[in-house]
Amino acid sequence: IFSLTGRNILVTGGGRGLGKAMALGLARYGANIALMDINMDLAQQVASEIESIGVRSLALRGDVTNEQDGERVAETVVDAWGNLDVLVNNAGISIQAPAEETPLAEFKRVYEIDVYGSFILAKAAFRPMARQRRGSIINIASICGLTVLVPQPQVAYNSAKAAVIMLTKTLAAEWARYGIRVNAIAPGYMLTPPVLKMREDDPQRYEYWMSLTPMGRAGEPSELEGAAIYLASDASSYMTGNVLVIDGGYTCS
Repeated sequence: IFSLTGRNILVTGGGRGLGKAMALGLARYGANIALMDINMDLAQQVASEIESIGVRSLALRGDVTNEQDGERVAETVVDAWGNLDVLVNNAGISIQAPAEETPLAEFKRVYEIDVYGSFILAKAAFRPMARQRRGSIINIASICGLTVLVPQPQVAYNSAKAAVIMLTKTLAAEWARYGIRVNAIAPGYMLTPPVLKMREDDPQRYEYWMSLTPMGRAGEPSELEGAAIYLASDASSYMTGNVLVIDGGYTCS
């Protein structure tokens, strides 16, 4: 029931970090993977890695904040492979600044990518999924959407990820009648490029973060693979509107 053989999956922001890790994990379970990214060099490198696993892959340039790009990418996947079974809305950004010093333009930019981008791609995926009466949308939220992390000031990111969680629940309720399931993954501290850089630049802050995590460490990007495979596969066929928290226990308290 965890097999993804023959499933066609679109991953946004799949050129690096969590998107890349999930894309490779899904491919190892048999899925064909299309990567939507603004950086074609990175997307093509990951597509080559995926093809070496023995499944098909597409590297597609696109901006998740552009509605035409979202529709074009979804249509390209359907034209190439016949259908679109799973969408992983992974593309996102964060900025850190005190709320009173955060420019409105930067606040809006976080929402444009993290929230509007997820909505745009979900809408683009809706048509083929509704037509086949089956589909799974996986939104990448964050524990920041469930609790305020300290000491970093990131009002835009926290509130945007909270919006992604409510977007997930609302689409799940509205689209269940079409056979489309919508769930989210909320990662905690993961060893993505920004976190790795912060660990190097500010080890004291990094150790403080880890002291608040019961497991005492950050997660490896590959540790999201299992959750993505579960939500993409028939193993989660009766699950929709939920948030899987993968955080080493951070939100226990």
